[in-house]
Amino acid sequence: MEVKLGIGLDGISFGVSQSSLIDMIGQPDKVDVDHDELPLLKYNELMCTFWMDESNRLHWIQSANPLLTLQNTKVIGMEVLDIVAKLALVLGYSHEFEDYGATESYSFSEHELEIQSEYGIVTDVCFGHYWKGDEPLYTNA
Repeated sequence: MEVKLGIGLDGISFGVSQSSLIDMIGQPDKVDVDHDELPLLKYNELMCTFWMDESNRLHWIQSANPLLTLQNTKVIGMEVLDIVAKLALVLGYSHEFEDYGATESYSFSEHELEIQSEYGIVTDVCFGHYWKGDEPLYTNA
């Protein structure tokens, strides 16, 4: 499962409709809602949650899948500081850090990328589409 920054995950592109996403990967195990009452489609086997926007288009993915790769590197279960240092080199800028107590977040906001960790180990990778001003950039949708 390769994260394609700004584009999506493997063959799943940001901007795809909820019905098209379901056609591609099947019915979710659970449909939840975010704080704005927008759908979150949770897939247990994939260990992914797909966040839909107000136009019912995919705009954010959260994954804890151990097969997930980012910049051709396995990330889940790896030392977070090693992954963050590599990303800073590849992306050309440093991260923003937030400490939530039990979890920590390392964000590369220009690339709509967040690495979450617990106890120094990457637990989740969250990523979304790029923006042009206030308009979402959906490529290949």
